[in-house]
Amino acid sequence: MLRRLSPVSIVEAFRKRSYYKTFSWMISIIGLLALLIATQQLMKNLEEGYQFKSSSEMMNNFDPLNQVERDLTSGYYQMLSDRSNPNRDTETSKQLEDELTTLNQQIKATETADAAKKNLLAEINQIQTDGPESEHQFFSAATMYKSEILFNQLSLSGETGTYYSLFSNLILMEEEFGRAGQFLLSTDQDSRLDSIELLRMRQIRQDVNLRNNTLIQSLYATMQPEDTGRRRDISVMSNQMYAYLRMLDATLSQPDNPQYGTIDKISERYQASMYRSFDEGIQRVQSEMTEKGNTLIRNAWLMFGVTCLVILTLLLLTLSLLRAFRKDLHILQEEAVFFADGPRQSHYQVPDRNDFRPVVQAFRTMTTIISGLLDYNDKKTVEIKQKKAEIESLFSQNTDPIIALSAEFELLSGNDRFQQLAQTSELLTIEELIHPADLNRFRRALNRAVEGYSQTIRCQMIFKQDIRNMFVNIIHVPTKSDGGTALYLTCHDETDQFKREERITQLALYDVLTGLLNRNGFEQKMEEALAAPQPGELVTIGVRQFRRINDIYGHSAGDLILKEVSNRLRRHFIGTGAAARIGGDEFAVLIFQQDIVDYRDLKTIIERPYHIEGEKIDVSISMSMVRYPDDAVAVTSLLSSVDIAMQHAKREQAGEPVWFESWMSEEYRESVVLESELREAIARNELQLFYQPQVNLQTKEVDGCEALLRWFHPERGMISPAVFIPIAERSMLIEEIGMWVVQESVQQVRRWEGTPLASLRVSANLSVKELVSGRIVEFLTEVRNRYPGIEQRMELEITESFGVFSDTRVFDALQTLHDIGYRLAIDDFGTGYSSLSYLSRLPIQRLKIDRSFISGPDACSNAPLIETIIRLAHTLKYDVVAEGIEQAEQGENLRKLDCEYGQGFYYSRPIPADEFEIWYNRYQEKLKLSG
Repeated sequence: MLRRLSPVSIVEAFRKRSYYKTFSWMISIIGLLALLIATQQLMKNLEEGYQFKSSSEMMNNFDPLNQVERDLTSGYYQMLSDRSNPNRDTETSKQLEDELTTLNQQIKATETADAAKKNLLAEINQIQTDGPESEHQFFSAATMYKSEILFNQLSLSGETGTYYSLFSNLILMEEEFGRAGQFLLSTDQDSRLDSIELLRMRQIRQDVNLRNNTLIQSLYATMQPEDTGRRRDISVMSNQMYAYLRMLDATLSQPDNPQYGTIDKISERYQASMYRSFDEGIQRVQSEMTEKGNTLIRNAWLMFGVTCLVILTLLLLTLSLLRAFRKDLHILQEEAVFFADGPRQSHYQVPDRNDFRPVVQAFRTMTTIISGLLDYNDKKTVEIKQKKAEIESLFSQNTDPIIALSAEFELLSGNDRFQQLAQTSELLTIEELIHPADLNRFRRALNRAVEGYSQTIRCQMIFKQDIRNMFVNIIHVPTKSDGGTALYLTCHDETDQFKREERITQLALYDVLTGLLNRNGFEQKMEEALAAPQPGELVTIGVRQFRRINDIYGHSAGDLILKEVSNRLRRHFIGTGAAARIGGDEFAVLIFQQDIVDYRDLKTIIERPYHIEGEKIDVSISMSMVRYPDDAVAVTSLLSSVDIAMQHAKREQAGEPVWFESWMSEEYRESVVLESELREAIARNELQLFYQPQVNLQTKEVDGCEALLRWFHPERGMISPAVFIPIAERSMLIEEIGMWVVQESVQQVRRWEGTPLASLRVSANLSVKELVSGRIVEFLTEVRNRYPGIEQRMELEITESFGVFSDTRVFDALQTLHDIGYRLAIDDFGTGYSSLSYLSRLPIQRLKIDRSFISGPDACSNAPLIETIIRLAHTLKYDVVAEGIEQAEQGENLRKLDCEYGQGFYYSRPIPADEFEIWYNRYQEKLKLSG
């Protein structure tokens, strides 16, 4: 301001007034101006110093927040490691509750950004209300809150870049570690991991490992060479993370029985080192900022005091010198000219004896002080420009796209990454950049940000090459100038992560082989259909004897058949239903309307021959149907009903489609009750063996007997094997029952040793499912080794059924039993569909003709068929037992047809062992008398 004064104006002022008065006013004004400048600089320096101290104090909020975050994470891992100590859980919950209450009060009293503060308070309230095990977002809210505080204050630090990287990785690692513990605890509720949880756990393991590696690098980057404590913490963190990852790998390898062992101690040691590093970093930043703030405040007051003292001294000196003021103002005019033209002071030499010399010197001193103040302002301006250049460098070199917007949401600039994606130097409009589906939501977020609320939003951005999924953080920049930057958009590209999540969803909801929905996806589709008002139908389709197809043609052919079945279902239900593969060889279709499908026609379409790798393969199916909401209104009950109907469909030899009916549920519930009671019956010894004799039709001698299983229920009485044996086969209790029958038969044979019955052979029945599993073969081998020669007294009967002998496992089991000496027989021969080629290769010694041929309604007309069976058996060198003989005439006719043995009520009903001994003795006496 003084440099713009005209020297002529100064001279005219002195001419009009007295020298003393005019010069006094001028010196006073100059002193006042200097005082105002010094005061302004003081206020600016004080504000900057107190800002540093306030920022340092603001970071004290991290202590309680870190403590809650650490205790909450430790609590999760502690509950994972030990759920058997409820007292510890109560103490931990009480401590956590007190810390949450304290943290809630402290955050409410803190002046921070409303959005982050509000989110954190909401998550704290949710934990206090629903408990730590609720599905809260506390860790994400804490990360946003700490980031909002830390990085706003960190810009004042002298090492912004280094601290920014360190604290970013620390905060994100704290969040990742806490969320990992929360997820592991949520999946441990049922002690079993499903496919989605396994995929999510693998992703969490990968994310935690990557974040830990990044954090370790940041810690090494900020570590001093002589800092042994920091080096030890880094080593502990690396070791504990390795142990933590090994524990996760063990859980992934055994998802049915996850064990977390000492994960609480591992997590505690890891967190101790991690939070210690965080606290040390915060303390360094606080110390630096507090020291810098105190230095600024102290220097400001010192400079202000010195300036005021100098000004006061100069004023007093000038006033005293003005009293002796006698000369004209030419010298002062020269000084004013030099100062107005630019130089700080002239080089004009004032004579020593000139009375005006002190005034000139005082004026020169005054101009020197003002020039120093101006130089200080210039220095501050340069520092501000340097800080701005650093921010612009961070803006341009960031690997994430950053966009600057005006208050009218016009794009002002974008960093290099944004221009690389946009592939143009021309700035796009918001309408061109944001996907139309997200545009309105994005504008609302911008409006909220302009009002001063921090905003984050996920949206799609349109670039020339592709559409990218972005996580956008909107930062408001207060400005007084029109047209300047009002908003910064920092965009994190989540496209790859989004694709990974889509892949996980694909694997979780769709079958890999056929591309149809899997069971999880199909159940979601069923929930949507049940919620809709339109009634519909559910059909399940099972491929019969699919294992046989795999054994004969190979698994690749089986896979091709499954794919072709899925293609036929897709074509048949275009627009009318949703198909799914819900099991290995089982499909399901959800039909969105009722009575629009001809299921017999559908069965014909699916059973058309399959041409696979030059082979023509015939496939038969079982089909069951249920209506909704008529028969069921929930997913579980709907699937249960159609499964019950499928069990009936599989029993149908013709394979006709079966509709679910209400009586099927009653029958199923009854079978479930019987299954439970059958398990108890085995333990309570309610099962008993009855024996029915087998008589030589030529000699009338008793050759052996068949051990027949009976169940005497304490309330229901005797339950027929035709009722409980199918239940045992479905529940795999048949293995335990079969081994009990064998064991009891062996014991009975040994009890008859040394008696007249010692020569009898005992026949025991085996189920096909027992042979398939192989346990009964091992058990019989053990029995033979324990009781040598017992195999000569035992005969094992296998019931003939469709396709049973085509299963290589059954054939191998029979061959093994034959090799170790057991006699084998086919029971109920003529009721199944045994192939003659299989029959000729089976290692058996006897055929038992089913009783329906002997005593059934068509027994008279069956004589030629019986004769054919006997001749066939003799051709194959098998002897024959005829079951169901009830009259002497039947036994005589069979003897004439060369049938060797007979069995039936004519000789004896099945009776207990003690009664069988009495019957045998009487029969032998009767035989002697008749002979």
